[in-house]
Amino acid sequence: MTARIAALVALVVLAAGACTGSGSPSGPGAPAGPTHAQLLARAALDPCPPSTAGLHVAHGLPNLTLSCLGSGPAVHLAGLRGVPTVVNIWGSWCGPCQAEAKYLAAVYDAMKPRVRFLGVDTEDSNDSALDFAAHVDPPMRYPSVVDEQKQVLIGLDLISAVPSTVFVDASGRVVHKAAVAYGSVAQLRADIARYLGVRS
Repeated sequence: MTARIAALVALVVLAAGACTGSGSPSGPGAPAGPTHAQLLARAALDPCPPSTAGLHVAHGLPNLTLSCLGSGPAVHLAGLRGVPTVVNIWGSWCGPCQAEAKYLAAVYDAMKPRVRFLGVDTEDSNDSALDFAAHVDPPMRYPSVVDEQKQVLIGLDLISAVPSTVFVDASGRVVHKAAVAYGSVAQLRADIARYLGVRS
């Protein structure tokens, strides 16, 4: 009986060790993850665009000022004027966002500076967002702002539609909202031509 109890105790101890063990090293000797500064450098996002604080446009973007995910000033969304703008609402946790990011990145590279691109990273941590941006192929260089409380989604009546892409004309007016993920460069270019009048 005592031998059986001893064997049972040994099995329980081994099982507990297996459940709490980690596949990756931890503790003082474990390699540290990248720092925020390293993630910022890897992502290499273009600076956030200048905007006019306090400016509000009827039927425009929400009257919000959001901090830049990378370098550059905070952006007053309603104060983005002068250049047709594509605003993409995304999160590193969003599968469809991961699938469409490469198309946005490619079109941004091809159409800047005729079309301004601005990402809105929503309900996310800055480090996760930067890590996401660094791993898009081609690289996701267009700037993004941080919207932890999904204020942009709420302000545009998109509720929880992530990803969403919003087309804003040069006067600052929202002309179209697409609450879907883009599946190709051609599809995104076609909507830019249709709603913003800018062709490749």
